[in-house]
Amino acid sequence: MQYEKIQAKTLLSKPIYGDAWFHSNRSMNSYRGCEHGCVYCDGHCQYYRIDNFYTHIRVKENAPQVLRQELERARFKSQNKMQSETLVRFLSDREKTKALDTGPRKIIVGISGGVSDAYQQAEEKYQITRQVLETLYDFRLPVFILTKSNLVLRDLDLLKEIHKQAFVSVCFSITLYNEEIQKIFEPKSSATWERFEALKQIRKAGMYGGVMAYPTIPTVGDTPENMESLAKEAKNAGAEFILFSGMTLKPGRQKDYFFNVIRRRVPQVYDHLQQIYANNHTYGYPIVELLPVNPGLQGRRVCQKVGISDRSVRHMPPGEPEANIEIINRLLDLVYYRQIILGKPRNFWKPYQELAIKIEKGVEDLKTLADKGVLKTQLGISSKIARVVTQILQTGTFDALIRTQDELDTFATEFNV
Repeated sequence: MQYEKIQAKTLLSKPIYGDAWFHSNRSMNSYRGCEHGCVYCDGHCQYYRIDNFYTHIRVKENAPQVLRQELERARFKSQNKMQSETLVRFLSDREKTKALDTGPRKIIVGISGGVSDAYQQAEEKYQITRQVLETLYDFRLPVFILTKSNLVLRDLDLLKEIHKQAFVSVCFSITLYNEEIQKIFEPKSSATWERFEALKQIRKAGMYGGVMAYPTIPTVGDTPENMESLAKEAKNAGAEFILFSGMTLKPGRQKDYFFNVIRRRVPQVYDHLQQIYANNHTYGYPIVELLPVNPGLQGRRVCQKVGISDRSVRHMPPGEPEANIEIINRLLDLVYYRQIILGKPRNFWKPYQELAIKIEKGVEDLKTLADKGVLKTQLGISSKIARVVTQILQTGTFDALIRTQDELDTFATEFNV
């Protein structure tokens, strides 16, 4: 394994809004490359231009400093455009605290779960992620983490403090229940049972958390036995949800490596998987008609049987009206179901995502606007969309979402999922 220290020029991604998966507004990577070696990893494809992805780990040693500079520019300049970044450095601690607490709305920062796991083995030595968390603590920003490692528990003390002043959501990517099979596909990540135990400790400490059970590998991870076992363990660990979704294999390096491992280690499913991904889709999408099951539909049925939610949750940043978060969650539920699971065209979910984005960027308390009867004028929305907001405020759901959920259940029954 080769470790190389590098200097990052930038760290935070461009702003993200209306994300129905992770619910963060900015993402970042402390490392380039990932030692976990998951054979299906999207980060291994040529698109990301990272050579020797599994064996040459680039450590962004200046990541905490770059992050601090980017956050100072983003937060303080938006609060007072006449105030220079250098002036902030001379504010007293009390003045900084006041500026942070009364400044613009908080962004949710995803520090892991992108191309590289922030808690891979290199983190034990270099502790870049730990320093990043300390920076985010200084800015009182909420944090989203997605990881395959129980190393996250090392930072439990710091995560608790961040959760007190903002919030922390720690989700674990857990795809395979059988330990022997799991080690074939995720050779250097924490064992499945270790991740569930870590999730249990995260939830016991009062933080948010759930399970992202993807990629759900066709013919391997989409069996009722695997999915039900994962859902039951997630519920036992106190997970708020478990989300199942499919696997993409981009042509080239990612796909070739995956099938080399399948040929050697799981040859009995090789031919079937080759057929499923024979289209060489640019983005790695499978031939849907050849999938054994739709993992989203199967996952929904499994979750209903076990008694756990099948949707990830967006939590409330400090200062955000509770009604606004409730409405965003319901809108993004519909976007996820229609776009990801049912594969509906964009016009079937676009208006709802656009409203979620508008709210997420910052609007007044929607309950207050509704009580005043000014939803349409203040948000610049149609009467139809205004009725959606009103219905969610009154009932916690809305007609289009109810119809969509009924459609999901009907499809699941028809296809004996």
